[in-house]
Amino acid sequence: MAIVLTCYYRPKAGGFCLRLFRATQALLVRGHTVHYVSLAPFPIQHPRCIYHRFPWPPHMADNLLFWAIFHMAAPWLLGFVALRHQVTHAFAFGTTYAFLMRPLQWIKAVHLTCFLRSDALVAHGVKKRAGWLVRLEYWIEGLALHRADVVGTTPQLVQAVTRRHPRMAVKSRYHLPNDLPSSAGAQNKLRSEKPLRLAMVGILEEQKNQAFIIHILKQYQGSDWVLRIYGQGPLEDDLKALVRGNNLQARVRFMGWVPSEHIWPHIDLLLMPSLQEWMPNAVLEAVANKVPVLASDIEGHRQILPPSHLLALNRPDQWQAALRQAMTDPQGILPPMRKAQFRFAEYLRFDWDACAVSAILHAKKLS
Repeated sequence: MAIVLTCYYRPKAGGFCLRLFRATQALLVRGHTVHYVSLAPFPIQHPRCIYHRFPWPPHMADNLLFWAIFHMAAPWLLGFVALRHQVTHAFAFGTTYAFLMRPLQWIKAVHLTCFLRSDALVAHGVKKRAGWLVRLEYWIEGLALHRADVVGTTPQLVQAVTRRHPRMAVKSRYHLPNDLPSSAGAQNKLRSEKPLRLAMVGILEEQKNQAFIIHILKQYQGSDWVLRIYGQGPLEDDLKALVRGNNLQARVRFMGWVPSEHIWPHIDLLLMPSLQEWMPNAVLEAVANKVPVLASDIEGHRQILPPSHLLALNRPDQWQAALRQAMTDPQGILPPMRKAQFRFAEYLRFDWDACAVSAILHAKKLS
């Protein structure tokens, strides 16, 4: 059985940790041992899932001082754990954590797998990060990829990231899409009563672009709808101010973080106007629960939804027309949408856990 090491600064809600924890649990179920370095324990109770605490207060982990110290100290702690516990394999979700594990390949012949969940440099651009931070991320990304197996959710993501670093000798490039989850809510039936229940699900940040929908919906104050915004994040106060400024408090509700099984029974139509995504879990869960989705026409959404369900972000009139149709004739518009998207995404039903374990242990190529 393999002894595997991973690292993440602290567990939190969201699709990133969802896949990290799934990969960890899949290894444990198959008899392997997983060590991990973090500020706080993962929500996984298993005798072979072993926590190594990074010595820093978790409530002080959102500033540059923490990240500077984390980048300097974590490689030493990871190296110590790897040597002491005879680690054979390592995996990281994101190039930052793969970079921190690079010394393991110098100290010990540890096989490293880097899972790409997004394009970090594009995300920095969306968030308008400082130039020096983008350059630093580029340097870290390149070193992280060197001599690692790289696994991306789409071939386009793998290509976009690896081609930026032609001098780095990537071991292998794999494609492992997010899977379409099985769901008890898949028999969800469309209601005939009003109001139409719209929703957005995800971190409240620039990348998710929630303000775009709020600006569009302010034109439909005479229609019968409510919008539930699930999630938390740095833009929460700004979005609440935008809602108040447009007198939408009675229609727009901020729900915070809610377990996914309690979200989908209360949604008639999911709206995903994201600027960047790579196979988001919110869309996959909506499809599995047969909740229709209108989403931005970007690469990550094209892998999951039919072209007719994708709308250009530079064409707000397309969104206006689609929402108008959904509000005026939900029974005629929404059932065909959910049938079409469920058929379109059927290819995403596979054993993701087994594929993730194969990638980490280098058992076989994925694509």
